[in-house]
Amino acid sequence: MANTVNTSSKYIVDYGEPVGMIAAQSLGEPGTQMILRAFHFAGIESTIATSGLPRIVELVDARKKPETPITYVYLEGEYAKNINKAEVVLKKISEVKMSSVVRRVLENFSKGIIKLVLDTQALKANDLTPGQLSQKVAKKLDAATKVDSDGNILIKLKTKKLTEVRSISVKLMKDVVHGVEGAGKAMLQKDTKSGEFYIIAAGSNTEGIIGIEGVDKSRIYTNDVFAMYRQFGIEAARNTLVRELVTTLKEQKIRVDPRHLMIIADAMTYSGFIKGVGRHGLSGQKQSVFAKAAYEETVKHLVNAAAFSEIDNMRGVTENILVGKQIPIGTGSVHLAIKKEDMQKVKPESKHKK
Repeated sequence: MANTVNTSSKYIVDYGEPVGMIAAQSLGEPGTQMILRAFHFAGIESTIATSGLPRIVELVDARKKPETPITYVYLEGEYAKNINKAEVVLKKISEVKMSSVVRRVLENFSKGIIKLVLDTQALKANDLTPGQLSQKVAKKLDAATKVDSDGNILIKLKTKKLTEVRSISVKLMKDVVHGVEGAGKAMLQKDTKSGEFYIIAAGSNTEGIIGIEGVDKSRIYTNDVFAMYRQFGIEAARNTLVRELVTTLKEQKIRVDPRHLMIIADAMTYSGFIKGVGRHGLSGQKQSVFAKAAYEETVKHLVNAAAFSEIDNMRGVTENILVGKQIPIGTGSVHLAIKKEDMQKVKPESKHKK
């Protein structure tokens, strides 16, 4: 907010104060000092969490998919206190792809057969059997499958074309065979203060996670703003935006008053949808032609305005600066008037004698 506050007023913000501009400055200026770095997320060695300026840009641009989604899954009742029960939930959530349980893929192009050499230890760790995996593959590919004497899976395809067989085997390795698709790799953690067990997943499929028994539906949280929007609505998305902005700035040892960040989040979500601040969001949807032209694609906006006879009412800040008019904020938002009878009471200045 403003550096000086009128103590005689009951309002924190004075009339005409440019809160939007102050909010933009409060985030924009520290952004120039943020370092471009990332850090490994504790407990998930393969996950590098995006932080610093890239994360700020990711949030204010309202990108549909974050670079490194993280979901915190809190458990309820006995699942939060018993490690064995917590591990049951963990195995149901943790995404396991075919490539994680297959050691080698052997392709017989002349016969149209794919052989999957399985990793028995990986199967056991994920509570899977060759038979279960064979059924999943058969359903996925609509092909005949069987388990041989060595515990490997043979897949008889309906095609013998080299490119098609190779394409099927490559796609097959990316298929999810266990857990929640989109949840990513998950790890079990313990809160040192409460003693509760909780799960951190390197994905953001809250829709799939929330239906699993033992998951506390009221405390699940992800840094994916759009996932929170789909699951809990626009208010949750707004609060997630604020929380992620505050957290990212704190990691960089930068202090910004949360109220500035709340204004930015409100502007991005007040319409009921999440809009970025760029030309495809807030800036590009302004009513003022000059304001849109001042940001990006100047010629396009001016040509369109001329072609369709658009009118600019000059009510904003940017457009008035462009044409050299007084901006309608601060003292510029106040108009003084005087009554005729009061004007007559004003004595004319006396003429000084030479």
